Amino acid sequence: MSAYRRIALIGFSGTGKTTTSRILADRLGWDVLDLDTLLEEEYGKTIPEIFAEDGEAAFRGSERQQLQRALTTGNVVISTGGGASATDEVWSVDLLAGPETLTVTLDAAPETIHARLTAQQIREGNAVVRPMLAGDDPIGRIRALREQRVPFYDRSDVTLPVDRRAAIDVAHDIHSLLEAHADPIPAVHLEAASGSSSIYIQPGIRYHAGTLLRERWPKASTVWIVSDEHVDAAHGDQVSGILEDAGLTVHRAVVAPGETSKGLAGAGQLYDLMLDGHIERSDLVLALGGGVVGDLAGFVAATVLRGVGFVQMPTSLLAMVDSSVGGKTGINHSAGKNLIGAFYQPPLVLIDPDFLTTLPPRELRQGWAEVVKHSFIQPSTPSGEIADLEDFLIRNRQALLGLRHPATTYALRRNVALKSRVVEADERESGVRAYLNFGHTAGHAIEAAGYRHMHGEAVAIGMTAASRLSVLEGRIGATRADSIAKLIASYGLPVSGEFELDRVIELIGSDKKRVAGKTSWVLLDTHGGVSISRDVSPPHVRQAIESVRIQ
Repeated sequence: MSAYRRIALIGFSGTGKTTTSRILADRLGWDVLDLDTLLEEEYGKTIPEIFAEDGEAAFRGSERQQLQRALTTGNVVISTGGGASATDEVWSVDLLAGPETLTVTLDAAPETIHARLTAQQIREGNAVVRPMLAGDDPIGRIRALREQRVPFYDRSDVTLPVDRRAAIDVAHDIHSLLEAHADPIPAVHLEAASGSSSIYIQPGIRYHAGTLLRERWPKASTVWIVSDEHVDAAHGDQVSGILEDAGLTVHRAVVAPGETSKGLAGAGQLYDLMLDGHIERSDLVLALGGGVVGDLAGFVAATVLRGVGFVQMPTSLLAMVDSSVGGKTGINHSAGKNLIGAFYQPPLVLIDPDFLTTLPPRELRQGWAEVVKHSFIQPSTPSGEIADLEDFLIRNRQALLGLRHPATTYALRRNVALKSRVVEADERESGVRAYLNFGHTAGHAIEAAGYRHMHGEAVAIGMTAASRLSVLEGRIGATRADSIAKLIASYGLPVSGEFELDRVIELIGSDKKRVAGKTSWVLLDTHGGVSISRDVSPPHVRQAIESVRIQ
């Protein structure tokens, strides 16, 4: 069951609150209360007539009373007027800020709002002329009033951009917010040639791990938890206890943190531990940690006894939205990173956003690089979605950086769904999966040139370099590149760094993803999204890389 008893939709006129509330209420089997309709019934006249004849003060007072009454009921979706949430009074814990009320802002650009309100007025036969549409510069008036209200709209639990989304899709998104706090059900199913994954994404999902492992592998009796020293100290006892309470025997394999463990020696140590401990094919390997642990544990699970059951329980943001999903496992070699590995889909992925609250700030920040990256490549992915993640990240930045729910859980679900659809279309990275490497060609080189930067930080710098290379190649304008750098920086990520220029250029030239001797670059396209280019001017590459180097 969800913790929420009611949903309040807020936002400017023309964002689809009324239509969305009806669809959502029908899906939930709840009642719907439209405050504007209730006010028209109370006064016996239309909203514009109430404003004109009774004044805004009287209207707002009645509106607040209707909202108070609505918020005392349960199993209801409330559609509010555009200004109903634009006062401090309504954001008390007795009203919109109550713990049992999910508040969702539906947001759109002024141009979208103007177009929708104009179309609505035409459908109504111009019987009522909205004041905002009268006179000169209606878009300017909408923009000014919207900017006044945005600080109040931003107090909601989550903001959903609706410019290019139908009401039925918005209702589906809101419904998924409730599911994230209900009984465990997979948020995403991934079906690939090498196997399938059921991916659970919700706060506290770790506490259901024993039950879920038992359901998926009824004959399993032993779990080998692989984690690093930091994660084991923070979460090892708790996760072990959860599995033991389900009747499973637990062995813990702890490796040193960082890339040094992700090699032949590190894999050998795990093989020795498991084989000396008489691992059986019915046993499970559970990766508890970040990307390094997931890659290493996955490779060992894929190869020990020719393959045992594998579970991903990522604890870092980077692993949650990227490395735990898609089946890539591997270890490093002296010749380069991830040169030895296998595609091995984990049948079960358990993503608990509450793990993120224990991450060091720098570790958490680097994870946002992959989230931001997904928003840039979204228009080119086979997700079947309208490209809206970039707008979502802009509007929900404070909520996401503060790890507030349900915004954080929603962001994780959308990112994992995007990556899953890409993997399903191209598991072996022969086509669209390569789009996930946006920022990685330069990023990997910057990371390897001195290891001053964490992976996500290097990717952030790499995305900035790739966007500037896209400008130099005539694919996008400088304004678009600037907006990309602005969004990257707004999540606390670097857009430049210290490195040796010639060394980075050299490493780019030996990138493992070269085809026919040419480096593959994922670059931005004029109309959104990305594509792959292998005919990039070397002087442009050098200029772009130099532009992100701190002198």
